[in-house]
Amino acid sequence: MPEQANLYPCTIALHPIHDADHAHVADRLVYRSSGVSETDDIMVATARALTSAVYELGDCGLLGERTLFIDLPMVWLDHPELLPTPASRLAIGIADMPEVDDGLLARLDDIRERGYRIILPANLLKSHLEAILPRTDIIRMTAPDELDAEILERLPAHDIKLLVENIEQREELERYREIGCSYYNGRYLANPSFIASPLRGRHGNRAAQIRLIRALYEDDSDVDRLQELVVQIPHLHVAVLRRANSVYYNRSGSEIDLRRAMQVLGLIELRRLILTLTLGSLQPSSRIILRMALIRAFMCRNLSVPFAGLDTEDAFTTGLFSMMDALLEEDRDTLFAKLPLNPLIIRAVKDRSGPLGAVLTLCENHERQIEDSINGMPADRLQRCYMSALASARALMNNL
Repeated sequence: MPEQANLYPCTIALHPIHDADHAHVADRLVYRSSGVSETDDIMVATARALTSAVYELGDCGLLGERTLFIDLPMVWLDHPELLPTPASRLAIGIADMPEVDDGLLARLDDIRERGYRIILPANLLKSHLEAILPRTDIIRMTAPDELDAEILERLPAHDIKLLVENIEQREELERYREIGCSYYNGRYLANPSFIASPLRGRHGNRAAQIRLIRALYEDDSDVDRLQELVVQIPHLHVAVLRRANSVYYNRSGSEIDLRRAMQVLGLIELRRLILTLTLGSLQPSSRIILRMALIRAFMCRNLSVPFAGLDTEDAFTTGLFSMMDALLEEDRDTLFAKLPLNPLIIRAVKDRSGPLGAVLTLCENHERQIEDSINGMPADRLQRCYMSALASARALMNNL
């Protein structure tokens, strides 16, 4: 079917950051996406920006060996498994700074323990000096007199560096040099580079993407199985190879193939990379349907557990693929013709036949009962299966 362009195109800017000797040592990533207001849209915009700057450029492209400075929204920082790697090359600020409380301080501690550097504004340091001082690595300044001499004298003991942005004149540069700034960003030194995300549609085989997401979270994730799925999705195939062949992961410098690349990255990094790229390609409407499909899939699996003759994973697949045509916006028969599914699953989805069809029918009847019920409550077991499925789908979606 024809490609569809992104509804929310994303453009990133890389602002060069220099040291006191005018050496280009880092880049600040700035990104914009039209229509960003809901959490899903913010996550999509962030995923696309990271895809362009980290996974598509990386140390094979414009960044070289330099550090990347980036402000991430709290909703992204709440899922540390999605933080890009390597941590040693990232300095992270907070785009939507919340109130300073124990929760925020714990999140900062966790991010720093993972090896990332933290960027915080000077006004936050001044207002919460004792709490912020041991939890930051870089202080962003807006004026040379923003921090008094007493605070400046305490920074070296904590190995805290100063960053100044928007330098437009030499006189400004010299004033910040006098107080010991380490990082300088502004048009006086260099203009930013702008990179627009290409117009993309579904990024190839969406069915394989969904199966790959499921396979990534199976208890017995198998490299051979994951490899079979990745090769069906060209942009993921390229991204995995590029990531594993980067200087950080491939110390030998010799080219490695896809299987070896997946072994080098490991399951955790594969999840981070693939989920970020997949999220970057999903539109909010697709995520709503995906959530409904996952709830149905998990409930079918839960319902099949007591029956020895039913494979729970076949039940999961039956539930998931009962909505796959809506998710992929593709005719069901055409979709099934492309997929090597168990014929029992296909018959269950198309005709509601066999034990798997009975489980799917029970699940669908329960869904209608929930929608139609006003005073009545569904049976306890069905409701427990549904609530468990809801929790499982929510947990998985939180990782997307």
